[in-house]
Amino acid sequence: MTDRDVMVKAGEILAEHGALTSDYIIEQLGDVLGDRVAVEDWRRVAAAVDAINDATPQ
Repeated sequence: MTDRDVMVKAGEILAEHGALTSDYIIEQLGDVLGDRVAVEDWRRVAAAVDAINDATPQ
C-alpha cells in the first residue's frame, strides 16, 4: 500500500465505523494474521487512524 492508500483507507474506516474503528481493525488483523504483508498494511492503517484522531482541527 502506498502512503496515500493507507491514509485514504484510514479515513474511510473512520467515516464508516466511527467509535467502533478499533474493533473493526482488530477484527481485520485477526483475519490476516498469517499474511505478514497484510498485517503490516493494517498496522500502518491503524497508525494512520491514530494520527487522524490525534490531529487538532485548524
